Amino acid sequence: MRLLFEIGMEELPARFLKQALNDLKHNLETKLETERIKFDEIKTYGTPRRLILDVHNLAEKQEDLDLVNMGPAKSVAYVNGELSRAGLGFAKSQGIEPEQLEIVETPKGEYIAARKFMEGRETKELLSEILKSLVLELNFPKSMKWADKKLRFARPVQWFLALCESEVIPFEIEGITSGNRSRGHRFFGKEFEVSNIDEYFTKIRENNVIIDLDERRALVKDLVAKCAEEGEQVHIEDELLDEVTNLIEYPCPIVGTFNSDFLEVPQEVLIISMQVHQRYFPILDNNGKLLPKFVVVRNGVESSDYVRKGNEKVLSARLADARFFYQEDLKHPLADNVEKLKTVVFQKDLGTIYQKIERSREIANYLVDVLGCADRREDVLRTVYLAKADLVSNMIGEKEFTKLQGFMGADYALKSGENEKVSLGIKEHYYPRFQGDLLPTEMEGIIAGISDRLDTLVGCFGVGVIPSGSKDPFALRRAALGIVNVIINSKLNISLKALVNRSLDTLQADGVLKRDRAEVEAEVLEFFKQREINIFGDMGFSKDVIDAVLNRDYDNIVEALERVKTLEAFAKEKEFGELLPVLKRVGNISKDHRDMTVDTALFKEEIEKELYNFSMNLSEKVEEALANKDYSKYLKEITTGKDIINNYFDKIIVMDKDETIKNNRLSQLRFLTDIFSKMADLNQIEER
Repeated sequence: MRLLFEIGMEELPARFLKQALNDLKHNLETKLETERIKFDEIKTYGTPRRLILDVHNLAEKQEDLDLVNMGPAKSVAYVNGELSRAGLGFAKSQGIEPEQLEIVETPKGEYIAARKFMEGRETKELLSEILKSLVLELNFPKSMKWADKKLRFARPVQWFLALCESEVIPFEIEGITSGNRSRGHRFFGKEFEVSNIDEYFTKIRENNVIIDLDERRALVKDLVAKCAEEGEQVHIEDELLDEVTNLIEYPCPIVGTFNSDFLEVPQEVLIISMQVHQRYFPILDNNGKLLPKFVVVRNGVESSDYVRKGNEKVLSARLADARFFYQEDLKHPLADNVEKLKTVVFQKDLGTIYQKIERSREIANYLVDVLGCADRREDVLRTVYLAKADLVSNMIGEKEFTKLQGFMGADYALKSGENEKVSLGIKEHYYPRFQGDLLPTEMEGIIAGISDRLDTLVGCFGVGVIPSGSKDPFALRRAALGIVNVIINSKLNISLKALVNRSLDTLQADGVLKRDRAEVEAEVLEFFKQREINIFGDMGFSKDVIDAVLNRDYDNIVEALERVKTLEAFAKEKEFGELLPVLKRVGNISKDHRDMTVDTALFKEEIEKELYNFSMNLSEKVEEALANKDYSKYLKEITTGKDIINNYFDKIIVMDKDETIKNNRLSQLRFLTDIFSKMADLNQIEER
């Protein structure tokens, strides 16, 4: 059988659509599985006015239920041939008469049991309640009630179409009765009736509705792109494309224009205004320069001069506002805004944004010394000082163009007479803003970005604002990921522990650290470790290799990544595979032994001396390799010990009856384990 269910309503907010369809599908899958009703697949379709489920190969009836519930042992259930209180209690709990109890033989002996058999009901008998519950249980980020209805939904529900093959599945909610009628496009369609499911798919398209999200998205993208003339390109961002797709039922792109005088404003401002406020697609020339043209996607099937002129008028007002605020901002140097940040609270326990800037400058000063770029100190510190100044500008503060944070600061800085390095640093200190985003290229943006994020991260942990589950109001996970990605991309030789402690120093000096310093340090470093694990995993490295390296040391991210790369490649080599069991054996025997002091006078066998001499020689070689960060050489050196260690185990009983001899041998193996663990905890590596 095939089931089609459509919920018709007033226009749903674009951001609700995909999640609502996912939730509907998941909820229906759960209900069908609970009711023992088999199906092949559930397809979802949706537009702003409808949520649709299409279930294929739905079983005509439930599977029969044949259960055997085990009770207490027969010896407990029966006393002198009569049911005990335990036996009677079990029968009552199962809703059966005592004589219906069965004796079941199990490997543990005989037990009483209750057998329940329920013949599966017809699926159609159950669908009414299932579909009704789907509607009542669907949740949205924001719901509403309307008229005298008690039903809560994102928008007022207007109709239900519920068909199982050609038969209507009847149910009713708040006076809205399910049926076989649906509605086409609000302006270019009409209400229609269908006799079967195939007819629905034919008629919905005839009524100018494309219900498939992927098909509608592809059509929007294609039609919008074709609006560009020779030498032009339409700027199509995926986020805006998704939003427009979810706002319409049928796309009709219309090209509009605006006054070229507005182009005196930075084009990023104009583009953001078009995309965010109006959901327009900007048109650029082939060099990426904005042209005074845009594409608006009408929800309809035909173009309209009236619609075009209306959108042009609205956009003109938007751009006029943007130009006004931009010109107002240029009347004062960007640096004048910094003083205003003394009245803007960053976080109630961490003080103002101005305080945050002061702490960030201290961290930046430290980084300049550590990274050996004293010649850039003045520009770096100036970048940090001005990095947040645009937050109180008219453009960002009043217009709330949050996507332009940093960009506007960079533009205002240049026009205020700041040098290009400072301007670029202001813009780049926000990079990366999201996964896959650009990364800073110059030291001003690199240091300013790390300092800003670190103060946020350590500061929030320091006052107890710590991410929990999905709650992360200050985006601390993103901040830590940003720091790790910047360090990796810029190959910065930095100690995380030293960096975190420098930040803790600034918090203490500012009098805002509320929690125990040692606890905060440990928690933040562990937080960084988890971000390293995630990033290295995304790079494609094996979990066992990542854990082996980071459980040993993750303080220097660049070095940790290099160890992971080298070990990942070496772990696939035959010689390492042969050494691995030997390493694990040495590690397992000596894991509870801590002393590494070896007394050569206690050696009883020649092989003990051979292993000792090998160990001392190996220790020198691996120390040299690690000092030179030659991790490949380190791994090659330790593989040379396979034969001599195997020979040692063949000839020596480590657990000698003489406690002194035994401990000396364990110390020798513990010394070897320490050598094998200097780069990574190799015992965690799985055999390839």
